[in-house]
Amino acid sequence: MEGDILRKRFTCICGALACAVLSPLASQDNSLSGSLSAQTGYGLPNTHDNKGHVLTGLTAFNTVFKSYQDESMVYVDASILYDGIGSLSSNGTESMVSDDGRLALKLKEAYFDYNGSWWSLRAGRQIVAWGKADGIQIADILCPQDSSVLLATDYKETRLGIDALRLSLNGNAASLDAYWIPFFTPSTLPLAGGNPLHAVLFPSSASVDSETIAISAPESMSDLETPEKKLSNSEYALRLTAYLSALDLSLYGFYGWDDLPFISYTGEFAEDEESGDYYLSGLSLSGTYKRVLMGAFDAAIPAGDLVLRFEGAFFPNRYMQTNAAYQLAAQLAGEKDYYAKKQHQAVGLAGFDWEAGNGWTITAQYVADGIFADKDEIEKLDRRRFEQQVTLSIEKLLLNETLTLSASGALDLRDYSSATELSAEYSLSDAIKLSVIGNLFLEGPDDKEGMYGAYHDLSAVTVKGKICF
Repeated sequence: MEGDILRKRFTCICGALACAVLSPLASQDNSLSGSLSAQTGYGLPNTHDNKGHVLTGLTAFNTVFKSYQDESMVYVDASILYDGIGSLSSNGTESMVSDDGRLALKLKEAYFDYNGSWWSLRAGRQIVAWGKADGIQIADILCPQDSSVLLATDYKETRLGIDALRLSLNGNAASLDAYWIPFFTPSTLPLAGGNPLHAVLFPSSASVDSETIAISAPESMSDLETPEKKLSNSEYALRLTAYLSALDLSLYGFYGWDDLPFISYTGEFAEDEESGDYYLSGLSLSGTYKRVLMGAFDAAIPAGDLVLRFEGAFFPNRYMQTNAAYQLAAQLAGEKDYYAKKQHQAVGLAGFDWEAGNGWTITAQYVADGIFADKDEIEKLDRRRFEQQVTLSIEKLLLNETLTLSASGALDLRDYSSATELSAEYSLSDAIKLSVIGNLFLEGPDDKEGMYGAYHDLSAVTVKGKICF
């Protein structure tokens, strides 16, 4: 009830501000653009349970409004979405979603810009891209992600806006951006019952010692312990970029909150009537968010038709999710804060972009992710000490650049699980595009899940159409 009241008040305030800001701009340099898109996707025959099932069915109407006056700009990007399978979820701030997960109103960005001769200011909801990685999150942690979508979605489209104040100092060879983020925005989770990801990340049951136990998962953001909205919980970030003769170099600093919650498994125990022993009869899941500190860099070095890219990030004493087995044992032992343990983490990337000519573009990356933990600590965590993967993306333009064929994939170098996306996009005109997209997730040898095998049942083919205006 309190959340509904706050939401209504926020909507009224936004409406009043919009009227106050947009009314005097009616005679300024304004532009309105947008798009209407629809997509439907079905499970591939190799899936275990979703063969022929509808895994995505989304219709989206998006509009972008821009208004310029001298050195100022107002920018608004909003969408109305309808989902036929009820998979839409809210993160509590980024969107308003109906209870059945079918209808959503999303305010992606809404900010005011002022550009001076050597400085600029941006206030409002904004999306910021950090790092040089292609489809991989390393330093790009300033904006949360829409983690409720997996199929037929570009990584760039999953970034969510943050409510922030950005001050920029701009020079000919360098720039500095400073961010103050007073309100924490979490990533969107697949909490809607109709979301195919929900069953993967929040299964309704599990097998323990040949017995099936029920699992009670969070149903909405109100079931998660998010940071209180107060000044001491603000987030802060810095980016320094230098444009040198041989390379572009950026340094990053961030102090804020991890965008994904740490899951706490609480065991429900019952007594056996015959033996008097207690056994696990069920699990309930809850979540909380933890502080995170990051220092990072990226570099892009042009070398003819190649652009070499490097990126790295270090997270001192970052909280790491512990596994369910350890948590249950810790509960019985009376331990506290058992759902996460602090470890130093380092993540790095090396890759290249190659404009090979004749419409060919090739991108390749190697990514390594390691934590500084001993064997005893690793056994408590829900991850390995060292993880690595490679990604490859190939794109070809045909028919006077009206047809785009692309193939991209990621391979886990330990268990050899993989994720592959094949797509063909044809432009009927400058405004109308049709595409077919195939997503394939495979387990490694000996049915090892690895990094991508858990999504095996979400392998699908999607048909998508989009018209822009």
